[in-house]
Amino acid sequence: MAEIDEDAILARAKSLCAQDGFAWELDFTLPYPPAGHLRGSHYPSEQRRQRYLAQARAELLGSANDA
Repeated sequence: MAEIDEDAILARAKSLCAQDGFAWELDFTLPYPPAGHLRGSHYPSEQRRQRYLAQARAELLGSANDA
């Protein structure tokens, strides 16, 4: 069975999350955000994050097994 790098899985999960219009996490590296920075932002529940991770893992394992 092919091994997939956990960083690759996380990166793909974040990409899938962004495609659905969610922000994976708050970006604390930004300088002081303007007022209302969080207004309109959507963040996935822990259950949804787990689904994105599972989907990313399945996609990457599928593509690794095809190669």
